[in-house]
Amino acid sequence: MDIIITIQHGGNVHFFKHFIRGLQSVGHEVHVFAREAEVVSSLLNKYDIDHELLCDEPETLLDLGVTQIQYEAKIFKRARKIDPDYIVSSHGIAASHVARLVGAESHIYIDTETSINHGNRLTTPFADRVYTPSSFNEDVGDSHIRYPGYHELAYLHPDRFEPDPEFLRRNGVDPNEQYAVIRRGAFTSNHDIGKSGISRTGYQRIVDELARNGPVYVSDESDSQLPDGAEPIPVEPAKFHQLLAFADLVVGDVATTTMEAGILGTPTVRISPFAGSSDMGKFLELEEYGLIRSFPVEREDEAIELIERLSRDPRTTATWQDRRELLLETKVDVTEYLFEQLLDDADLETLREETEDESVTLERQPADSSTDEQQAEDPIPNP
Repeated sequence: MDIIITIQHGGNVHFFKHFIRGLQSVGHEVHVFAREAEVVSSLLNKYDIDHELLCDEPETLLDLGVTQIQYEAKIFKRARKIDPDYIVSSHGIAASHVARLVGAESHIYIDTETSINHGNRLTTPFADRVYTPSSFNEDVGDSHIRYPGYHELAYLHPDRFEPDPEFLRRNGVDPNEQYAVIRRGAFTSNHDIGKSGISRTGYQRIVDELARNGPVYVSDESDSQLPDGAEPIPVEPAKFHQLLAFADLVVGDVATTTMEAGILGTPTVRISPFAGSSDMGKFLELEEYGLIRSFPVEREDEAIELIERLSRDPRTTATWQDRRELLLETKVDVTEYLFEQLLDDADLETLREETEDESVTLERQPADSSTDEQQAEDPIPNP
Protein backbone atom coordinates (compact mmCIF):
# COMPACT_ATOMS: atom_id res chain seq x y z
CA MET A 1 0.00 0.00 0.00
CA ASP A 2 0.90 3.64 -0.44
CA ILE A 3 0.20 5.66 2.69
CA ILE A 4 0.60 9.42 3.19
CA ILE A 5 1.13 10.75 6.70
CA THR A 6 0.99 14.48 7.40
CA ILE A 7 2.84 16.15 10.28
CA GLN A 8 1.85 19.58 11.62
CA HIS A 9 3.23 19.56 15.17
CA GLY A 10 6.16 18.11 17.08
CA GLY A 11 3.76 15.85 18.97
CA ASN A 12 2.68 14.35 15.62
CA VAL A 13 6.23 13.10 15.06
CA HIS A 14 6.18 11.18 18.34
CA PHE A 15 2.64 9.95 17.67
CA PHE A 16 3.54 8.44 14.30
CA LYS A 17 7.23 7.50 14.63
CA HIS A 18 6.70 3.84 15.59
CA PHE A 19 3.78 3.57 13.16
CA ILE A 20 5.91 4.79 10.24
CA ARG A 21 8.74 2.38 11.03
CA GLY A 22 6.32 -0.50 11.44
CA LEU A 23 4.56 0.10 8.13
CA GLN A 24 7.88 0.32 6.32
CA SER A 25 9.17 -2.85 7.95
CA VAL A 26 6.37 -4.93 6.40
CA GLY A 27 6.84 -3.45 2.94
CA HIS A 28 4.42 -0.54 2.69
CA GLU A 29 5.38 2.77 1.07
CA VAL A 30 5.06 5.62 3.54
CA HIS A 31 5.22 9.22 2.32
CA VAL A 32 5.65 11.79 5.09
CA PHE A 33 4.79 15.42 4.39
CA ALA A 34 5.35 18.05 7.07
CA ARG A 35 4.75 21.67 7.89
CA GLU A 36 7.34 23.29 10.15
CA ALA A 37 6.23 24.07 13.70
CA GLU A 38 8.70 24.45 16.56
CA VAL A 39 10.83 21.27 16.40
CA VAL A 40 9.07 19.28 13.65
CA SER A 41 11.97 19.07 11.20
CA SER A 42 14.60 18.49 13.88
CA LEU A 43 12.59 15.60 15.35
CA LEU A 44 11.99 14.02 11.94
CA ASN A 45 15.71 14.25 11.22
CA LYS A 46 16.62 12.91 14.66
CA TYR A 47 14.49 9.81 14.11
CA ASP A 48 15.81 9.47 10.55
CA ILE A 49 12.31 9.62 9.09
CA ASP A 50 12.42 10.35 5.37
CA HIS A 51 10.11 13.31 4.75
CA GLU A 52 9.45 16.41 2.69
CA LEU A 53 9.05 19.73 4.49
CA LEU A 54 6.44 21.57 2.46
CA CYS A 55 6.03 24.84 4.39
CA ASP A 56 7.95 26.93 6.87
CA GLU A 57 6.50 27.91 10.22
CA PRO A 58 4.08 30.86 9.92
CA GLU A 59 5.05 33.99 11.84
CA THR A 60 1.62 35.62 12.23
CA LEU A 61 -2.02 34.52 12.29
CA LEU A 62 -2.43 35.85 8.74
CA ASP A 63 0.57 33.78 7.69
CA LEU A 64 -1.09 30.75 9.28
CA GLY A 65 -4.04 30.95 6.89
CA VAL A 66 -1.83 31.44 3.85
CA THR A 67 0.46 28.61 4.95
CA GLN A 68 -2.51 26.25 5.33
CA ILE A 69 -3.66 26.93 1.78
CA GLN A 70 -0.14 26.40 0.42
CA TYR A 71 0.25 23.23 2.47
CA GLU A 72 -2.97 21.71 1.13
CA ALA A 73 -2.07 22.61 -2.45
CA LYS A 74 1.37 21.02 -2.18
CA ILE A 75 0.03 17.84 -0.57
CA PHE A 76 -2.62 17.59 -3.26
CA LYS A 77 -0.01 17.92 -6.01
CA ARG A 78 2.08 15.12 -4.53
CA ALA A 79 -0.89 12.91 -3.70
CA ARG A 80 -2.06 12.99 -7.32
CA LYS A 81 1.25 11.42 -8.34
CA ILE A 82 1.36 8.91 -5.48
CA ASP A 83 -2.32 7.80 -5.70
CA PRO A 84 -2.34 6.71 -2.04
CA ASP A 85 -4.60 4.11 -0.48
CA TYR A 86 -4.74 6.02 2.82
CA ILE A 87 -3.95 9.47 4.13
CA VAL A 88 -3.44 9.44 7.90
CA SER A 89 -3.02 12.46 10.14
CA SER A 90 -3.44 13.87 13.61
CA HIS A 91 -5.72 16.93 13.51
CA GLY A 92 -4.89 17.19 9.80
CA ILE A 93 -7.22 19.55 7.97
CA ALA A 94 -5.32 19.09 4.71
CA ALA A 95 -5.33 15.30 5.01
CA SER A 96 -9.11 14.95 5.00
CA HIS A 97 -9.55 17.44 2.15
CA VAL A 98 -6.88 15.99 -0.12
CA ALA A 99 -8.02 12.41 0.50
CA ARG A 100 -11.47 13.30 -0.85
CA LEU A 101 -9.95 14.86 -3.95
CA VAL A 102 -7.67 11.92 -4.82
CA GLY A 103 -9.95 9.05 -3.78
CA ALA A 104 -7.95 7.90 -0.76
CA GLU A 105 -9.39 6.86 2.59
CA SER A 106 -8.64 9.34 5.37
CA HIS A 107 -8.00 8.31 8.97
CA ILE A 108 -7.83 11.35 11.27
CA TYR A 109 -6.84 11.08 14.93
CA ILE A 110 -7.96 13.97 17.10
CA ASP A 111 -7.89 14.45 20.87
CA THR A 112 -8.88 18.10 21.29
CA GLU A 113 -12.54 19.05 21.22
CA THR A 114 -13.97 21.52 18.72
CA SER A 115 -14.70 24.08 21.43
CA ILE A 116 -10.92 24.48 21.76
CA ASN A 117 -9.64 23.42 18.34
CA HIS A 118 -11.99 25.09 15.87
CA GLY A 119 -10.11 23.46 13.00
CA ASN A 120 -12.10 20.28 13.68
CA ARG A 121 -15.00 21.89 11.81
CA LEU A 122 -12.87 21.90 8.67
CA THR A 123 -11.58 18.37 9.23
CA THR A 124 -14.15 15.92 10.58
CA PRO A 125 -16.93 16.42 7.95
CA PHE A 126 -14.55 15.24 5.22
CA ALA A 127 -12.83 12.36 7.05
CA ASP A 128 -13.73 8.72 6.41
CA ARG A 129 -12.80 7.78 9.96
CA VAL A 130 -12.31 10.06 12.95
CA TYR A 131 -10.56 8.38 15.86
CA THR A 132 -10.65 9.89 19.34
CA PRO A 133 -9.85 8.77 22.87
CA SER A 134 -12.86 7.33 24.68
CA SER A 135 -12.68 10.36 26.99
CA PHE A 136 -13.45 12.73 24.09
CA ASN A 137 -16.57 14.65 25.11
CA GLU A 138 -18.08 15.31 21.68
CA ASP A 139 -19.79 13.16 19.06
CA VAL A 140 -18.66 13.86 15.50
CA GLY A 141 -21.09 11.57 13.68
CA ASP A 142 -21.10 8.21 11.94
CA SER A 143 -17.38 8.31 11.15
CA HIS A 144 -16.48 8.62 14.85
CA ILE A 145 -14.57 5.73 16.47
CA ARG A 146 -13.47 5.83 20.11
CA TYR A 147 -10.56 3.88 21.57
CA PRO A 148 -9.31 3.42 25.16
CA GLY A 149 -6.14 5.47 25.09
CA TYR A 150 -4.51 8.84 24.47
CA HIS A 151 -2.27 10.09 21.68
CA GLU A 152 0.66 10.07 24.09
CA LEU A 153 0.29 6.31 24.64
CA ALA A 154 1.44 5.81 21.04
CA TYR A 155 4.95 6.55 22.27
CA LEU A 156 4.86 6.50 26.09
CA HIS A 157 3.11 3.17 26.61
CA PRO A 158 5.48 0.83 28.52
CA ASP A 159 5.81 -1.31 25.38
CA ARG A 160 7.22 1.73 23.52
CA PHE A 161 9.18 3.66 26.10
CA GLU A 162 11.37 2.81 29.08
CA PRO A 163 13.01 5.48 31.25
CA ASP A 164 16.81 5.43 31.05
CA PRO A 165 18.56 6.85 34.13
CA GLU A 166 22.00 6.50 32.51
CA PHE A 167 20.98 8.86 29.73
CA LEU A 168 20.19 11.56 32.28
CA ARG A 169 23.49 11.00 34.09
CA ARG A 170 25.36 11.43 30.81
CA ASN A 171 23.62 14.80 30.46
CA GLY A 172 24.47 16.03 33.93
CA VAL A 173 21.18 15.15 35.65
CA ASP A 174 21.05 12.82 38.65
CA PRO A 175 17.75 10.90 38.39
CA ASN A 176 17.96 10.01 42.07
CA GLU A 177 18.06 13.63 43.19
CA GLN A 178 15.07 15.95 43.22
CA TYR A 179 14.45 18.22 40.27
CA ALA A 180 11.44 19.84 38.62
CA VAL A 181 10.43 20.76 35.07
CA ILE A 182 8.39 23.76 33.95
CA ARG A 183 6.92 23.98 30.44
CA ARG A 184 5.55 27.35 29.38
CA GLY A 185 3.83 28.02 26.07
CA ALA A 186 3.86 30.99 23.71
CA PHE A 187 0.07 30.96 23.05
CA THR A 188 0.40 31.97 19.40
CA SER A 189 -1.72 29.23 17.76
CA ASN A 190 -5.05 30.03 16.15
CA HIS A 191 -6.96 28.51 19.08
CA ASP A 192 -4.90 30.58 21.55
CA ILE A 193 -6.19 34.01 20.47
CA GLY A 194 -6.86 36.07 23.57
CA LYS A 195 -5.45 33.36 25.86
CA SER A 196 -2.49 33.37 28.20
CA GLY A 197 -0.91 30.91 30.61
CA ILE A 198 1.16 31.19 33.76
CA SER A 199 1.71 34.83 34.73
CA ARG A 200 5.20 36.25 34.95
CA THR A 201 4.82 36.75 38.71
CA GLY A 202 3.49 33.24 39.18
CA TYR A 203 6.28 31.87 37.02
CA GLN A 204 8.90 33.31 39.39
CA ARG A 205 7.02 32.16 42.49
CA ILE A 206 6.87 28.60 41.17
CA VAL A 207 10.59 28.57 40.38
CA ASP A 208 11.42 29.98 43.83
CA GLU A 209 9.41 27.23 45.53
CA LEU A 210 10.70 24.33 43.45
CA ALA A 211 14.32 25.51 43.62
CA ARG A 212 14.27 24.85 47.37
CA ASN A 213 14.58 21.13 46.62
CA GLY A 214 16.80 20.99 43.53
CA PRO A 215 17.30 22.19 39.97
CA VAL A 216 14.35 23.66 38.06
CA TYR A 217 14.60 23.03 34.33
CA VAL A 218 12.50 25.30 32.12
CA SER A 219 11.32 24.89 28.54
CA ASP A 220 9.78 28.18 27.45
CA GLU A 221 8.29 28.70 23.99
CA SER A 222 8.10 32.45 24.50
CA ASP A 223 11.06 34.75 24.00
CA SER A 224 11.04 35.88 27.63
CA GLN A 225 14.07 35.54 29.85
CA LEU A 226 14.12 32.56 32.21
CA PRO A 227 13.21 33.40 35.82
CA ASP A 228 15.97 33.76 38.40
CA GLY A 229 16.95 30.33 39.68
CA ALA A 230 15.79 28.43 36.57
CA GLU A 231 17.98 26.45 34.20
CA PRO A 232 17.46 25.61 30.52
CA ILE A 233 16.47 22.09 29.56
CA PRO A 234 19.64 19.94 29.65
CA VAL A 235 18.54 17.41 27.00
CA GLU A 236 17.66 17.58 23.32
CA PRO A 237 13.94 17.78 22.40
CA ALA A 238 13.83 14.17 21.20
CA LYS A 239 14.80 13.02 24.71
CA PHE A 240 12.59 15.40 26.67
CA HIS A 241 10.45 12.49 27.88
CA GLN A 242 13.42 11.03 29.72
CA LEU A 243 13.61 14.25 31.74
CA LEU A 244 9.87 14.16 32.44
CA ALA A 245 9.94 10.54 33.53
CA PHE A 246 12.34 11.09 36.44
CA ALA A 247 11.16 14.56 37.50
CA ASP A 248 9.67 14.99 40.96
CA LEU A 249 7.19 17.58 39.70
CA VAL A 250 6.13 19.01 36.34
CA VAL A 251 4.29 22.32 36.03
CA GLY A 252 2.99 23.63 32.73
CA ASP A 253 0.42 25.67 30.87
CA VAL A 254 0.58 23.64 27.62
CA ALA A 255 -1.39 20.51 26.81
CA THR A 256 1.06 17.98 25.38
CA THR A 257 3.79 18.15 28.01
CA THR A 258 1.37 17.99 30.91
CA MET A 259 -0.40 15.00 29.33
CA GLU A 260 2.94 13.27 28.80
CA ALA A 261 4.08 13.86 32.36
CA GLY A 262 0.80 12.67 33.85
CA ILE A 263 0.79 9.50 31.76
CA LEU A 264 4.38 8.80 32.86
CA GLY A 265 3.20 8.97 36.46
CA THR A 266 5.08 12.17 37.23
CA PRO A 267 3.26 14.53 39.63
CA THR A 268 1.83 17.23 37.36
CA VAL A 269 0.14 20.58 37.91
CA ARG A 270 -1.39 22.36 34.91
CA ILE A 271 -2.33 26.05 34.89
CA SER A 272 -4.26 26.71 31.70
CA PRO A 273 -6.84 29.10 30.23
CA PHE A 274 -8.65 25.99 28.99
CA ALA A 275 -8.95 24.29 32.40
CA GLY A 276 -12.32 24.01 34.09
CA SER A 277 -15.59 22.12 33.71
CA SER A 278 -15.52 22.57 29.90
CA ASP A 279 -11.94 21.29 29.62
CA MET A 280 -10.80 18.65 27.15
CA GLY A 281 -12.09 15.18 28.01
CA LYS A 282 -8.60 13.72 28.31
CA PHE A 283 -7.69 16.17 31.08
CA LEU A 284 -10.96 15.64 32.91
CA GLU A 285 -10.33 11.89 32.84
CA LEU A 286 -6.71 12.16 34.04
CA GLU A 287 -7.94 14.45 36.81
CA GLU A 288 -10.27 11.63 37.89
CA TYR A 289 -7.26 9.30 38.04
CA GLY A 290 -5.44 11.94 40.09
CA LEU A 291 -2.56 12.13 37.61
CA ILE A 292 -2.95 15.78 36.61
CA ARG A 293 -4.31 18.62 38.70
CA SER A 294 -5.61 21.37 36.41
CA PHE A 295 -6.36 24.96 37.39
CA PRO A 296 -7.69 27.84 35.27
CA VAL A 297 -5.31 30.78 35.14
CA GLU A 298 -7.51 32.87 37.46
CA ARG A 299 -6.86 30.25 40.17
CA GLU A 300 -3.10 30.41 39.80
CA ASP A 301 -2.60 31.09 43.53
CA GLU A 302 -4.40 27.84 44.40
CA ALA A 303 -2.22 25.97 41.95
CA ILE A 304 0.93 27.38 43.52
CA GLU A 305 -0.29 26.34 46.97
CA LEU A 306 -0.73 22.79 45.69
CA ILE A 307 2.73 22.89 44.09
CA GLU A 308 4.16 23.81 47.47
CA ARG A 309 2.38 20.90 49.20
CA LEU A 310 3.35 18.36 46.57
CA SER A 311 6.98 19.44 46.43
CA ARG A 312 7.35 19.08 50.20
CA ASP A 313 5.56 15.74 50.62
CA PRO A 314 7.98 12.77 50.33
CA ARG A 315 5.12 10.43 49.42
CA THR A 316 4.06 12.29 46.28
CA THR A 317 6.12 10.33 43.74
CA ALA A 318 5.00 6.91 44.99
CA THR A 319 1.39 8.04 44.99
CA TRP A 320 1.52 9.11 41.35
CA GLN A 321 3.20 5.87 40.25
CA ASP A 322 0.41 3.85 41.86
CA ARG A 323 -2.15 5.96 40.05
CA ARG A 324 -0.36 5.44 36.75
CA GLU A 325 -0.54 1.66 37.16
CA LEU A 326 -4.30 1.90 37.61
CA LEU A 327 -4.56 4.00 34.44
CA LEU A 328 -2.50 1.61 32.31
CA GLU A 329 -4.76 -1.30 33.25
CA THR A 330 -7.56 0.41 31.29
CA LYS A 331 -5.64 1.70 28.25
CA VAL A 332 -4.07 0.25 25.09
CA ASP A 333 -0.80 0.63 23.22
CA VAL A 334 -2.07 3.20 20.74
CA THR A 335 0.57 2.44 18.08
CA GLU A 336 -0.65 -1.15 18.08
CA TYR A 337 -4.17 0.19 17.68
CA LEU A 338 -3.11 2.29 14.65
CA PHE A 339 -1.65 -0.82 13.03
CA GLU A 340 -4.87 -2.75 13.62
CA GLN A 341 -6.89 -0.13 11.73
CA LEU A 342 -4.84 -0.50 8.53
CA LEU A 343 -3.11 -3.86 8.38
CA ASP A 344 -4.20 -7.44 7.86
CA ASP A 345 -3.49 -10.29 10.27
CA ALA A 346 -0.28 -11.41 8.53
CA ASP A 347 1.29 -7.95 8.72
CA LEU A 348 0.19 -7.55 12.33
CA GLU A 349 1.77 -10.86 13.34
CA THR A 350 5.03 -9.93 11.60
CA LEU A 351 5.08 -6.57 13.36
CA ARG A 352 4.52 -8.15 16.75
CA GLU A 353 7.40 -10.55 16.21
CA GLU A 354 9.69 -7.70 15.15
CA THR A 355 8.68 -5.61 18.15
CA GLU A 356 9.64 -8.50 20.43
CA ASP A 357 13.04 -8.47 18.71
CA GLU A 358 13.24 -4.70 19.32
CA SER A 359 13.56 -3.94 15.62
CA VAL A 360 10.51 -1.67 15.44
CA THR A 361 10.63 0.17 18.75
CA LEU A 362 12.75 3.32 18.44
CA GLU A 363 13.33 4.15 22.08
CA ARG A 364 13.87 0.80 23.77
CA GLN A 365 16.24 1.62 26.60
CA PRO A 366 17.54 -0.19 29.70
CA ALA A 367 14.89 -0.21 32.39
CA ASP A 368 15.34 1.84 35.54
CA SER A 369 16.48 -0.07 38.58
CA SER A 370 13.68 -1.05 40.92
CA THR A 371 13.23 0.42 44.34
CA ASP A 372 12.27 -1.22 47.61
CA GLU A 373 10.78 1.97 48.98
CA GLN A 374 7.58 1.22 50.85
CA GLN A 375 4.51 2.57 49.06
CA ALA A 376 2.66 4.88 51.45
CA GLU A 377 -1.06 5.39 51.54
CA ASP A 378 -2.30 8.02 49.11
CA PRO A 379 -1.63 11.31 50.93
CA ILE A 380 -3.30 13.48 48.29
CA PRO A 381 -7.03 12.99 47.75
CA ASN A 382 -8.26 12.64 44.23
CA PRO A 383 -9.77 15.90 42.99
